Amino acid sequence: MKSKIKPMILIGAVAILLLGGTWFFLSQSTSKKEPKELSADEIVARMVETEPMTTNLHAGGFIQLGFKIETSSEKAKEELTNRLFQVNNIAIRLISAMTEEQVKSPEGMTEFEKNMQTELNKEMQTGKIVRIYTTNKMIQ
Repeated sequence: MKSKIKPMILIGAVAILLLGGTWFFLSQSTSKKEPKELSADEIVARMVETEPMTTNLHAGGFIQLGFKIETSSEKAKEELTNRLFQVNNIAIRLISAMTEEQVKSPEGMTEFEKNMQTELNKEMQTGKIVRIYTTNKMIQ
């Protein structure tokens, strides 16, 4: 009888350890970790500002735009600074397909900023674009 109890205790202990380890792993991998909120200074340190650019609108008229682009890291900021010519190219291509009504509406500008972010993220190799802020907009 004693010879049968030791293997049973050993099997039970191993089963408890396996179940406990599985529970711990699953609880750690499924727990949502809150992203760290960045301070204003940290956000500014990751931003790239563009020079104002002027381009035509789809149905006539002109628009002048300027942006501040938030990146995910300092290295992404450096890369984006080197890619400012692509920022200008993408902005001009996207905005020249818009009408004056689209540019004047908040929804139109929000869509433009999201499209620009998507296009720029396709070009980025180090980090990503977190958000684009339109800081200058003048329609003529």
